[in-house]
Amino acid sequence: MNDATVLVVALPVPLYQKFDYLATSTKALNHYQVGMRVRVQFGQRKLIGMIVAQKKNSEIPKLKHILEVLDDQPVFDQTLLELLFWAAEYYQQPIGEVVFAALPSVLRKGKYIKPNSNAFYRLTTHQIFDEKLKRAPKQQQIVKLLKANPQGLSSEEIKKSVTSWRSTIKALIDKKLVQKTVQDDPKEDDFLPVEPLQLNSEQQNAYNKLKNQLNIFNCCLLDGVTGSGKTEVYLSLADDVLQNNKQVLFLVPEIGLTPQLVERIERRLGNKVHVLHSGLNDSQRAQAWLAAKTAKAKIIVGTRSAVFLPFSDLGLIVIDEEHDLSFKQQEGFLYNARDIAVYRAKQLSIPVLLGSATPSFETQLNVLRERYQKLILTKRAKQSSTPDVKLIDMRSKSSEEGLSNELIHAIKTEVDNNNQVLLFLNRRGYAPTILCQDCAWVAECSRCDARMTFYKERNILKCHHCLKEETVPLQCPSCNSPNLLWLGEGTQRIENKLQEIFSDTAIIRIDRDSTRKKDALKDKLAEIHQGKYQIIIGTQMLSKGHDFPNVTLVGILNVDHGLFSTDFRATERLAQLLVQVIGRAGRSNKKGKVLLQTYLPEHPLLNCLLSQGYSSFSQQALKIRQECSLPPYTSMLLLRARATQQTMTENFLQKAKSLMTAKSIEGLTIYGPIPAMMGRKAGMYQSQLVVFTSYRKTLQENLKSWTDKITREPLAKRVRWDIEVDPLEMS
Repeated sequence: MNDATVLVVALPVPLYQKFDYLATSTKALNHYQVGMRVRVQFGQRKLIGMIVAQKKNSEIPKLKHILEVLDDQPVFDQTLLELLFWAAEYYQQPIGEVVFAALPSVLRKGKYIKPNSNAFYRLTTHQIFDEKLKRAPKQQQIVKLLKANPQGLSSEEIKKSVTSWRSTIKALIDKKLVQKTVQDDPKEDDFLPVEPLQLNSEQQNAYNKLKNQLNIFNCCLLDGVTGSGKTEVYLSLADDVLQNNKQVLFLVPEIGLTPQLVERIERRLGNKVHVLHSGLNDSQRAQAWLAAKTAKAKIIVGTRSAVFLPFSDLGLIVIDEEHDLSFKQQEGFLYNARDIAVYRAKQLSIPVLLGSATPSFETQLNVLRERYQKLILTKRAKQSSTPDVKLIDMRSKSSEEGLSNELIHAIKTEVDNNNQVLLFLNRRGYAPTILCQDCAWVAECSRCDARMTFYKERNILKCHHCLKEETVPLQCPSCNSPNLLWLGEGTQRIENKLQEIFSDTAIIRIDRDSTRKKDALKDKLAEIHQGKYQIIIGTQMLSKGHDFPNVTLVGILNVDHGLFSTDFRATERLAQLLVQVIGRAGRSNKKGKVLLQTYLPEHPLLNCLLSQGYSSFSQQALKIRQECSLPPYTSMLLLRARATQQTMTENFLQKAKSLMTAKSIEGLTIYGPIPAMMGRKAGMYQSQLVVFTSYRKTLQENLKSWTDKITREPLAKRVRWDIEVDPLEMS
């Protein structure tokens, strides 16, 4: 036993435990506070950790001392730490990895976040002789720029005109030719708010019911058809919260949704919006984190990681497109940001608003069980009508590269009328399959159980799972036949064909390949809104949240593959996707039309969805889930294993299964070991155990002991494994 003060430290290591250290005897006890970062010796390494508790004694006989305390004040308050502790326990993730996932990269590295200084530069004198700088052309460039702007320029303004300018400006300051000053932070309310839109009766009813619940925990589903004006309800509530000097968090599923939403919020509320998503660099993410902590940021729009920001006075959480799969983290710390946001709102006694035109089955069940409130918006806000939807039976229609003649004719009609057309195909590249006509050889990835996608422009084959690339063979590697076929259509193939048919029409393709560069998506969306393009080809990136007023025709090219998945959630995902895509048509005063190409026009899902709507479809699907004892009526867990040999994963999982069934647990069913849907990925074999139980509480009570037992197994060190609670994909 050790009688000195013991500090419990969480470290960013994949171990399910915390670590005890001694306070340095020369430091006062109040020098160490829960939530502070420390530097410690961990084996042969020095790591950054966080103090998460203090105690008098330790079971460890000989403890190391803390090497250094990095903070004067706690980085996390007790409330946020409690949220992280809950998340680590619920999702059964290593506590250190959970805590450090909530920190920006700068702090994880033991560094500090300095507030952005608004540096301002001006010349000390305009009597500068060119000879003095004749060997420094970049210095001459900056001097010329500042001469033209005698009032001075900010860092951002100089950066727009001169690349790599910092060392140059420093040299000019050292020569006493330029003076640097630091201005006060710009005001957060430099935006002139516009008048709010007039709410229709449904929007007004929703707003009236919610505005009286802003000081209590309340989880409400705002179930509104696409174009019903859910965002205006969000903004009206956010305005009330801001009037009380509290902060608002908007969670969105995709980076692509942020520019449009940010612009609308700033225009409507008159506050600067801070953003947080993976497209930002480390410095930008750190500044957003600091702005939330210091309450400089009153409004933050972010993707899933924003749920962990250290808000000082959060008053409202809005989760837009709450059904979206992107709120689920798929690597590392496996959490669902939507569910954590609901827990955080309850913790803070504030409202959380879930918005969707296609609510998830989990949320709908919570409504049925009266855990969540539900408000419905049944009509579009801009007096626009619901688009007409027609199925095109591809079995009896001639087509060109996946485009039926009926769809081509409809595109021509809309283009001639100066309208915009959106074509949806959730498949990138030129063709998803290369086939030999003589021996039926298919181009497959050597590292994954997947086919290689053909990219015609670069003349390569690419695996979308491990990102392996290789050159396209001139002849079949199996039989040397030159007769190779490109089967199926991707967005690039559709783009090429449309350019042939509509050679005088501006066409744009938006998918992950065409928007890799920074701000590419933002720029392309702006050009679409400006009317620069009449035909838009896109993947799932364009299916949600975007408002294209001039789009009058939506063509859905191929959704049949979604009707045959072995994942029981596939039909739910497909129905949500179709409703979202259909909702892009006719969002202004122009009538919209949707043409859906299919080889299965009699399929019950399509007919139920299109004739009765998403609500009826989901009610029927939920009954089937209940009869089959599937989520959300049961709790689900996956134990995955990956190794270079299939037998290693199976042996490990078999041992884990025996540990999990060592004692009788009521209502527990374990399937496996079974191969994952993709049995081999990036050279690793993947297998899993699938666990179902009717009693979530029982699962949580046993999960920690299972994890402890599995961790101690020798095989656990020879395979890569993880536990996922409430998985949304059968990967």
